[in-house]
Amino acid sequence: MSSKSRAWEFFKKTNEKFAKCSLCKREYKLSGNTTNLIDHMKRKHNEVWSSNVSVTQDVDTTEQNEQMGPTPKKRNTLKNYYDRSSKYPDGKTKKNLDNKYVRMIAVDMEPLRKGEHEGFRDFVNALDSRYEIPDTTKLKKKLLPEYYENVKQELVIALSKAEHVSVTTDLWTSIANEGILSVTCHFFHNEKLIAPLLEVVMMEGSHNAENIASVLDATLSKWGVRSKCEAITTDNAQTMINAAVKLHLRHIPCFAHTLNLTVTDSFAVTCLDQILKKCKLIVTFFKMSTLASDKLRAIQRELNKAELRVIQEVPTRWNSAYHMLQRLVTMKTELTLALNECNRAPPGVNADEYLIIQETIQILEPFDLATTKISGESYITLSLVIRLIRGIKTKLAEVESQIVTESGKKILLCVKASVDKRLSPYENRTPVVLATILDPRFKKKGFKTSDEEKRAVQWLEKAYASHLSKERLAEETQQPTPSTSSGTPGDLLEFLDVPDVSTPLSNSLLDVRQYLEKPRTLRYRVLLTKWCHLWIRIGTTEV
Repeated sequence: MSSKSRAWEFFKKTNEKFAKCSLCKREYKLSGNTTNLIDHMKRKHNEVWSSNVSVTQDVDTTEQNEQMGPTPKKRNTLKNYYDRSSKYPDGKTKKNLDNKYVRMIAVDMEPLRKGEHEGFRDFVNALDSRYEIPDTTKLKKKLLPEYYENVKQELVIALSKAEHVSVTTDLWTSIANEGILSVTCHFFHNEKLIAPLLEVVMMEGSHNAENIASVLDATLSKWGVRSKCEAITTDNAQTMINAAVKLHLRHIPCFAHTLNLTVTDSFAVTCLDQILKKCKLIVTFFKMSTLASDKLRAIQRELNKAELRVIQEVPTRWNSAYHMLQRLVTMKTELTLALNECNRAPPGVNADEYLIIQETIQILEPFDLATTKISGESYITLSLVIRLIRGIKTKLAEVESQIVTESGKKILLCVKASVDKRLSPYENRTPVVLATILDPRFKKKGFKTSDEEKRAVQWLEKAYASHLSKERLAEETQQPTPSTSSGTPGDLLEFLDVPDVSTPLSNSLLDVRQYLEKPRTLRYRVLLTKWCHLWIRIGTTEV
């Protein structure tokens, strides 16, 4: 005897010729078998049919049957299916999912209308059909403001626990011709270096030093870090430098910006300037012409080459010009062929010019590596400056013997002069020197000569002695001076009861010596040892 078809778990006969679906109440004609019924389930209720859901009673009688009490074993019934398809009520689960959604919008910088996108809604529904994505109005007026306040309070607490902070600020003009000032704070939190963006402020009025200093002072005071701020890093604009002076903050010129100025000096060399203009025309031609781009891709496929695209130079980023030249050299063959086959194409780069470009790439490569390394936010960068300058000078000396063209030699000469003018002064800046010797990976090895090592040690001893003096003074003002007398009159050996008094200088000499004698390490955690904790404030200064 054949077993009863599973279709009857979802259908109920209305008469001898028809059966009604318990899910959608539609009737289907019986033709001697359950083929029509099964086909309906697969087309209209495939999720239920494919699962272990079973329906042994009409939907209308479900509530009545539930009143009979719980069954010993939980069944995957139609009632459970409907429970899964209903939306979450306002409560803990809904609130938690809303928070996750808002965090995604904020962290990934998604558009506020993300929840209105059909594909995204389908995706969320497939993950959890009970979750209803908040609409844009609720997101803007309630959820995002609440999330901002929660994150703000967490940041305020973290800043209140920080002993020292440094800030980075930048000023630019938006597309709407508005002056925008950003303020980023750098400090250690739970033994990790973090860099939250505190404010993005629209600058009104003149962008002079006084106005910039006023906005910075208000921002730092608002977040409770004005008295903790040890240094400020900006570009090399004189207004920024003057603003730091007005705030009585140590100013650190942005090393990445200085690298940019160093390299752009070389772009002024006549021969390189002409080649760069020629390369920009070629890039613009392929960017603007779909026919040229199609021709280039066809040639790349024919030559079995990767379908790379030309890179556009961005004036504010020197390394974009470097990457443009790199890409042109990589695509040299296919670009030459494509230009020859295109109408109204700009002149191509000849063999002599390609040789100059290759030499230029060799010269500029260490600057590109240094720019990438110095741009990190999750690790200390100030202590890298001297080592990077030393590395750049070493690489330039090595590449000198490989430069054969007169143009290449002029470019190299210009770059070396710019390095001496713009980068070398960093090697004599107190914060940079101290940050280098306090980096556990470098210590005295961070310096090129023995004289530089001695100078760094002396500066560290002096600075640390000053810190110890301030600590001792603070302790003495808080504690009463203990009596040195033994209380026994006529005791000729009373002077022996007086304890030895160490000086801040002697203590600093001992601590510095012990620190430098320890083996170097690759771990940043050594920076958190108690005696050099003060100088984290130097290390957190971004450059």
